[in-house]
Amino acid sequence: MGYGVDMELGFEGGSKGRSSWLTAACVLFLLTVFPVYPQNLVQNGDFASGDGSFDNWNVSNTAGNPNTYTPAIESGGQNDPYYARFLWEQNGGQDLLSQDISTIPGDVYEISFWAEDGEGRNNVSFGFGNSTENLGDAFAIGPGQWYQGWTNFTFSLTASSLDTELSFLVGCDSASEFGVDGISVVQVPEPDFDGEVVNGKFLVNVETPDHPIVIQASTNMVNWVDVYTNTPPCTFTDACVNPRCFYRARLAQ
Repeated sequence: MGYGVDMELGFEGGSKGRSSWLTAACVLFLLTVFPVYPQNLVQNGDFASGDGSFDNWNVSNTAGNPNTYTPAIESGGQNDPYYARFLWEQNGGQDLLSQDISTIPGDVYEISFWAEDGEGRNNVSFGFGNSTENLGDAFAIGPGQWYQGWTNFTFSLTASSLDTELSFLVGCDSASEFGVDGISVVQVPEPDFDGEVVNGKFLVNVETPDHPIVIQASTNMVNWVDVYTNTPPCTFTDACVNPRCFYRARLAQ
């Protein structure tokens, strides 16, 4: 999380939840937020542990019966020497690859992974807590055509619990396979921004993160209005109409 630091006389600064706020009375103001340097929360996201393994992952089949081909670690991933490979599921079930991630409710997380689709048809669902995405449509490039090769998928999702399940529910037909590699989950840091008054105008400068943010304005810190949406680095300019105006920046959902 970030910490607000008072830098000049005549303003207040602080942070609350997943947003940061500042205020000025038409004088110079500044709020310094120390960003969080994100780290990958996924354990063994490249499947390289122990020279290739499912360590830290849960692997099961929804039908409770073994497939003709069980999930395996193979060489030749997108950026790493290994990847998780899924082949022909049968017996009416699908393979489930999952891992519980420690998260903070209300915080935004960026989930990224590489995936590849074979020549046949796959039915693959990616899940993060209460969010589910069907990856099959993303691979389809035309009637009866399915993309072959590695594709990067990135999602920005909000956690709703202290432990969030990251999962891949995989079903492949007899002529296809599904591979996944380079899985990461990182917490998106709070907006890092400052402000100043120039020629009778408020300038709110937002430097990070590389994620859409929303700047809100208020004259009483009760009623907030969205005044600006963009992806940092960016600057919002507002006329100093009121003698005292509050601003805060939050991550866009």
